[in-house]
Amino acid sequence: MPSSKERPMKPCSGTIFQIQRWSIHDGEGVRSTVFLKGCPLRCKWCANPESWNGNPEVLFFQEKCTGCNRCVPVCGEGAIDPGETAGRFSRERCSCCARCCEVCPTGARKRIGAKVTVEDVLQVIRRDAVFYRESGGGVTFSGGEPFAQPEFLRQLAAACRRLGIDTAVETSGYFDWEQVKDIFGLLDGVFVDIKHMDDERHRQMTGVGNRGILENIARISLLHPNTIVRVPLIEEVNAHEQNIRAMGEFLKNHTRVKGVEFLPYHDFGEAKYRAVGAQGQAFTTPDGAKIAAMKEIIAAYGIDIVDFK
Repeated sequence: MPSSKERPMKPCSGTIFQIQRWSIHDGEGVRSTVFLKGCPLRCKWCANPESWNGNPEVLFFQEKCTGCNRCVPVCGEGAIDPGETAGRFSRERCSCCARCCEVCPTGARKRIGAKVTVEDVLQVIRRDAVFYRESGGGVTFSGGEPFAQPEFLRQLAAACRRLGIDTAVETSGYFDWEQVKDIFGLLDGVFVDIKHMDDERHRQMTGVGNRGILENIARISLLHPNTIVRVPLIEEVNAHEQNIRAMGEFLKNHTRVKGVEFLPYHDFGEAKYRAVGAQGQAFTTPDGAKIAAMKEIIAAYGIDIVDFK
């Protein structure tokens, strides 16, 4: 693990939207995945659109709403229209008090996100410490974008390190390197996305360009020996030979990544787009033959293919 000097840290809090225990897809062994809330990207295929907003929020699953109106009198902000079901929730007025969620009989309203301290998170992590040790697992920080809350992430990683718990992070690579580079010395593994090699196409699909991301991937891999690139493989976006070959060239010539993991697209987040008031977009998962071909292209550049499934 890279060395890192301990630095004095004032206690801080952050915002998470889930801690998923017994995860087996976010690194080696049995892991707990801590999902931090807030992300500067708006990937059109994102499986967790509830992670975009950095603050706690109320999701409205309109298809579950029966129009019983139990939520109306408990909302002190007038955010709920007692009229027709369609469009009856004003997100602008909502203060996220979650009283509507408490009285909803069908689960149509759900509060997502909570302000927590580092110790709050550690209390959950400590429960499974014995399983981390026995399986070679640990804790993975995901999101959202974990580096959007740098001090909170820094303190979480440092606390886990003091406890002897393996740590990893899943990141888009979109951050200010100078503000966060010390955090990588606290981590045992890094998963960083390459969504597309073309800057303009990347901007169209995620809302941001990729030049800074590619620079950060090179920096991370030169600093950290356990850097794995993850590729969300999507038929209409990036699953074509020209893009994958450009990726192979970049990784071979500018990085020292440990390997590449392909993550075929899935539509698990489709219902959540409506719940957060966003417009989703339909995509297609590449077939098995195409995925195998993409792996062969990357392997031809001398880069290992990894798979945690």
